Amino acid sequence: MPAPTTGRLPRGLPRAVALRRRARVGWQRWQGSWWSVLQCGLGAGVAWVLAQALWDQAYPVFACVAVVVCLGVQNNQRLRRVGELGVGVSIGVLLGELIVQVIGRGPWQIGTIVVTAMLVARFLDSGILLVNQAALQAAFIAAFPPQDGGGIGRWLDAMTGAAVALAIAALLPQDPRREVRGRARAYAGQLADLLEDGAHAVRAHDAAEAERVLQAARDTQKELDGWAQSVTAGQEVHRLSPLRRRSRVEIERQRALQTGVDRATRNLRVALRRITTALTYDEQLPVSLAGAMEQLAAAVRSLGEPAYEGETVPPSRAGLQELAVQLGPRTLGAESLSATTVVAQLRSAVVDLLVAQGVPPAEAHRLLPH
Repeated sequence: MPAPTTGRLPRGLPRAVALRRRARVGWQRWQGSWWSVLQCGLGAGVAWVLAQALWDQAYPVFACVAVVVCLGVQNNQRLRRVGELGVGVSIGVLLGELIVQVIGRGPWQIGTIVVTAMLVARFLDSGILLVNQAALQAAFIAAFPPQDGGGIGRWLDAMTGAAVALAIAALLPQDPRREVRGRARAYAGQLADLLEDGAHAVRAHDAAEAERVLQAARDTQKELDGWAQSVTAGQEVHRLSPLRRRSRVEIERQRALQTGVDRATRNLRVALRRITTALTYDEQLPVSLAGAMEQLAAAVRSLGEPAYEGETVPPSRAGLQELAVQLGPRTLGAESLSATTVVAQLRSAVVDLLVAQGVPPAEAHRLLPH
């Protein structure tokens, strides 16, 4: 059976459960990007009006395109995207205008201009957007008849769009904490689902289900990377907009949390691989392992939630501490090599998650049975 692509759910799940999970992930994805979408729409309209007013351009389409390219639905690397777009367009317009004057227009001329522009841009920088924009602008100049403003007009459109994108990013920044929290909640829920599904495979002694869960766990890296990118984007927002400086402390906490969850996920993938191998070869695994995985799933699902009223410790940290003292091979009845390996990986994952929430490493290790 082929591995499901990232974001898909194990095929063995009941349809109702799969649909609920898919709806939850889609809703969380929408919550994390709606403000960026509105920024793109607003910026495209403003850039159109501004380019018409400043440069007397009848149809400044590329001003709108530049805004969408620079802003996008992700907040990360906006400054770099603006820089790459500006340099790429400049290179493409300059080379396109110069080469067309020498060799004219036609199919082979377009090919020559595109290759030249891409080679020059690639020599200057490794940015993909820079290289692509250089090639596209050079191709536009070679492919279309001369028009009012020519290449300079297209360059002015691009610079106008880039300026509008920077202004919107600085004056109307999305609270970076919102997207980061959404990413964190979405991934915590996904990882908790995988742990619960893995626990079900252990209880049912179902090797096929364990294999599906393992494949799904391997496919989570894209979501983890997206979470990391949203944290990096939050840090960039601080540099770009003074209106969001106060969120820096939480973004730094999210950086530590994402790093710890990434490490824990790697350990849990190893645990799931061992479970799959053991079940494939009909090894018996203690049911207590399933209970530990379910308890870990509950703690993971509450990652990032504040402490309950009257409590001083957040629920995730409290749940992990309670689980840690039970994670001994003897306590869980782990007698085989496979069971012991799974316990060892669960121990490592719990330590990673505790450290990610501010528990000193030595204190986290002391909780584990010897």
